[in-house]
Amino acid sequence: MIEKNKFKIFDAHMHTIGIFLPRNMSLIEYMDQFNIEKAILTTTNRAARPSDYVDKGEKEEEYGDTNNKMLKAFENYKKTMPKGQLDHQDVINLSKKHPDRFYKFFWFNPNMSQDQENDDYRTLENHFDNGFYGVKLHPILHLIKVPRDVLKLASLLEERNKILFLHSYPKVTFFNGMFTKDIVKLAKSFPDLKIIVGHAGYAMEYAMELGMNLKRYENIYFETSCSIPYALFSLIKAVGHERILFGSDSPITNPAQIEIDKILCLPISKEQKQDIFYYNSEKIIQK
Repeated sequence: MIEKNKFKIFDAHMHTIGIFLPRNMSLIEYMDQFNIEKAILTTTNRAARPSDYVDKGEKEEEYGDTNNKMLKAFENYKKTMPKGQLDHQDVINLSKKHPDRFYKFFWFNPNMSQDQENDDYRTLENHFDNGFYGVKLHPILHLIKVPRDVLKLASLLEERNKILFLHSYPKVTFFNGMFTKDIVKLAKSFPDLKIIVGHAGYAMEYAMELGMNLKRYENIYFETSCSIPYALFSLIKAVGHERILFGSDSPITNPAQIEIDKILCLPISKEQKQDIFYYNSEKIIQK
């Protein structure tokens, strides 16, 4: 039986809106019911919906074989990609209202034209000057390669002592995936850059590969949302619980309680759970 949550929580992965935020409930009210005291907060891509990744009502014969279906899905997916940078006013407004609860991260798109580059980086620096703690990258959404497409960004983040949150993912049918060797190259090239690997326990094999290959890089941390408990347990055994950061990816991907239960059920000490739930994130933010 899973124990009731008695831990204070610092959520390392939270969004401003999502389908699991009940209507007529504020994000603060949502957090309070789960004992989430603080959170790393970023915006969301409001243009992207699951229905955009699949067919638009075309007949089966218009798709043809499976490969054509996947190409069609990929074409639909690309249409959801926003041009330029997302508006982060929602993050700013919430943080102004509750400055002791949120740590702002900018969801950055490094896939830009040369004409856009100066303006987009100036926008990012302005947000840093106004209290943003780091950057979230979504290589799937923006079709970028790590580290090739993020060298300038990584250099800026390291120089300004900001944190990089990587949405990580294994290889799937029409995305090459982010391999551990890619993250290794980034960590080695920028040893003073704090890197959070998001969704680090998608599957047992994925978590084991991350743990074995990234253990030696002390600037890398591992976030727990969308993971399976045994994968998280494997990561703890590989890298130590001190580098594991609780995250819910809520209220977009899961209700927060599901993600909390994944930590509560682990066969580790209460002190280790409290570190994962709160103190590990607090330490990386304060470094």
